[in-house]
Amino acid sequence: MLFVALFTVVSANVMAQDEDYITQENLRRYAMIMEVKDAMISEISVALNGMIKNQEGIDGKRYNELKKGEGEAATEFETKFMTNLNEMIEERKAAIGEAVNLMATKMLPDGGKAYNAIKTALSADTEVKAQYEAILVQIQLADEEV
Repeated sequence: MLFVALFTVVSANVMAQDEDYITQENLRRYAMIMEVKDAMISEISVALNGMIKNQEGIDGKRYNELKKGEGEAATEFETKFMTNLNEMIEERKAAIGEAVNLMATKMLPDGGKAYNAIKTALSADTEVKAQYEAILVQIQLADEEV
């Protein structure tokens, strides 16, 4: 019984602390982090398309066939090309994860704790999500003006 009471107090304390992280400024910073993350992810597609475009013998259609395992069997060259593409994608995804982690720890209070609290609140609290989306629209509009 004492354990249940202690757990309840600790849980309430953690939830209250998480709510302290949900401020307009922290939501703005989180939105900025997500905008940078999205921009970096879109760069993967740009790099991928560039590699496909510049590779003789491979076009978008053949790339899609190779990716899905359809069409003619892959040649040794195509297999190596696809391996190189996949390595590039995985390296960039890992770099994006590291960059997001660094931004979260440097831009938000208590770093990962604030980031995780906001991420959780966005999936569970419609009011927080609405505030975040309004902030995100403002940031996107400001980006378009530049």
